[in-house]
Amino acid sequence: MTAQTAQAGAWPALRRSAAALPALALLALAALPLPSPAQAPPRPGEYLVVDGRVDGGTFNGWRMFHTACFACHGVDATGTDRAPDLRERVRAMTPRAFAAKVLTSYRITLPAGDARSDDSGPLREALLEEVMRQQRGGRGQVVMPAWEENPQVSPHVLDLYAYLSARADGRLGPGRPRLIDAPR
Repeated sequence: MTAQTAQAGAWPALRRSAAALPALALLALAALPLPSPAQAPPRPGEYLVVDGRVDGGTFNGWRMFHTACFACHGVDATGTDRAPDLRERVRAMTPRAFAAKVLTSYRITLPAGDARSDDSGPLREALLEEVMRQQRGGRGQVVMPAWEENPQVSPHVLDLYAYLSARADGRLGPGRPRLIDAPR
């Protein structure tokens, strides 16, 4: 076989190898790890938990809870003898229902004898007046204050809902969460 014949026989093999190069290059690129795209922040009232870290809104909700709510509802929203476990309560609430409850509700408990009387309306009104003056009387007990006028709570009510939802769904454990963007 001459050198020229050997060279001519090699061309089809080289052509097949050259045609395979783009496919091999694509396979090699597919094997490389791609940078993950930045996740869009969740909408108000929703949460994002990645490897135990949370988005900024959910973190703000944790801060707000541990500023305004934990004294009654317990650290990490687990409940106390004064107020219920919010992880259970939030599961059944929409963001709108939660905001209405937190911002505008006073639940007033009257003593058993007063609550059964036909004339408990005036007692409720008197107690409500005491509440509005931020006084506590002996006739009844305000179980949860309305936070509508509190400038620290009202703008963060959906952040609070996001935090409590993440706790209720079991996606966020107890303790201070870390931000997704924070260094480990």
